[in-house]
Amino acid sequence: MKKRKIAIVGLIILIWIGIVGFLMVKSKGKENEAKNDKNSERYIIPEEKKIFLNGVVQPTKSKTFYKDVTKGENYTIHKENGENVNKGSLLITYENDEISSQISDLKDQISDLKSGNKNEEVQADIKEQIKSLEKDLSKLKNKKYSYEYAPFAGQVFISKKDMNVENQELLKIRSIDFNIKSQVSERELEKIKEDQKVDILILANDKKTQGTIAQISNEPEAQEIALDQQASPNTSVSNYPITINLQSKANIENGYHVQINIKLSNNKFKIPTSAIKEDGNKKYVYLIKDNKLVKQFIQAENREDKFSEVISGLKEKDEIIKTITSEMKEGQVIE
Repeated sequence: MKKRKIAIVGLIILIWIGIVGFLMVKSKGKENEAKNDKNSERYIIPEEKKIFLNGVVQPTKSKTFYKDVTKGENYTIHKENGENVNKGSLLITYENDEISSQISDLKDQISDLKSGNKNEEVQADIKEQIKSLEKDLSKLKNKKYSYEYAPFAGQVFISKKDMNVENQELLKIRSIDFNIKSQVSERELEKIKEDQKVDILILANDKKTQGTIAQISNEPEAQEIALDQQASPNTSVSNYPITINLQSKANIENGYHVQINIKLSNNKFKIPTSAIKEDGNKKYVYLIKDNKLVKQFIQAENREDKFSEVISGLKEKDEIIKTITSEMKEGQVIE
């Protein structure tokens, strides 16, 4: 009976030891798991601050020629619709009917004088008259025709004749190079600068291209737009014209509408310094791709103790390990 009691007590002790051991192992596992979770903590590169603008593709240069009745009612256009021309090419010739009539009258007067009185006493006077009239005739001949030339190289577009229009449009010439015209509000004006790179989405075909801010006007547009429907009548915002040069003319046509994406951070952002390790003279971080560690070399400057400024090697929304440990290696699976 006594032996049986001893056996029962011993069994209870063994069970107790087993439970304690199990709990200790489980606790240790949780600590390791928590440690691993902490070591595997991720850092996501934040999205860069951006400005979105709307714009329209336009020729870099454009000029419209209207009928100039002071040069004459009759005119001749020397180019075909859609024809490409060089700078200085003759576009339009005017003939002034009034001057043509004056020229005809002068010619008749000169002819009459030459065939008129043959008296030697008046011949000297007649010759002087003829000489004076011929000078006037020469001046009128120079005014009979007027010319319009292409101010720049481009493409000619002949306008449809409309005799009922007072200021009749004859033709347009447009440069073959394009740029984008847009506007920026006063709220964003000081956030952008000339020569700044921009991303461009062409709405007509969803193609993407790039450009550069070529000009920012310091004169606002005349029209003012209310900030919101609840704004008071006196609350408005000024918009300033900007011009953007295109990197490429591919997939672009005159009049296309575009969306302009301007990044404000200049491609620099901060990451925890603990995420950076050195390999010789190079610095790297561990990118997380498909739950695996991938070594990514970067350029970075330590601006603060806890954070470093990345110059190149990473982009927005990249996911990296926040703190690199000595146990980590490339290709390691991260849960």
